[in-house]
Amino acid sequence: MEGVVEVVRKDGGEYGTLRAVLTLAHDNFYSCTPPGSPFTDGRENIDGTVITQNHDGAQHPTSVQEARGHGAYAWDGTGFPGGDGIVYAPSRGAGSVPTGGNDHDARYGLIDLTTADSLWGRRDNTETYAKGGAFRGDNGQDNAAHAPWAWDDSNDGSDLQAGVIATDPAYLVSRYFGNTGDLSQTYLRNPYRS
Repeated sequence: MEGVVEVVRKDGGEYGTLRAVLTLAHDNFYSCTPPGSPFTDGRENIDGTVITQNHDGAQHPTSVQEARGHGAYAWDGTGFPGGDGIVYAPSRGAGSVPTGGNDHDARYGLIDLTTADSLWGRRDNTETYAKGGAFRGDNGQDNAAHAPWAWDDSNDGSDLQAGVIATDPAYLVSRYFGNTGDLSQTYLRNPYRS
């Protein structure tokens, strides 16, 4: 399981202003910023630029995920490795199943991972998890996939423990980036902290 965290400044606009994106690929976090972001290198170097595309009248950040490995990265604007791929766009409802390996109009829907019947709600279920957010199972390596509260970049500092990307993303952002301005580390809602 891989993922993306988007850092959006609340500025009174309908959607706010995108400041940065953190992605997870194979136990490494990658930091990227869109053009015009004031964020600079912090503890980690900025790895790339976030490209946005217009969808339904609003700019949306883009990312690319590996086939089979699922590593999440900022998209660099180039074509697909191997010449084919699936392009997902946001949906106001449920997502769709791609029509094949070269579908450029698939849709994704967002699912709350923190509800009682979801991943976080089942975090103590031994049929789902081996321990500590590691999914039970074997697909080449026993219990290798992790839920967000166990994601870790093992070489980014001892104060950034496994799961900080979910349990304290504001702190992670404050360390990965410099010049974050008045970035608040107070949460209005963060179910991973309860």
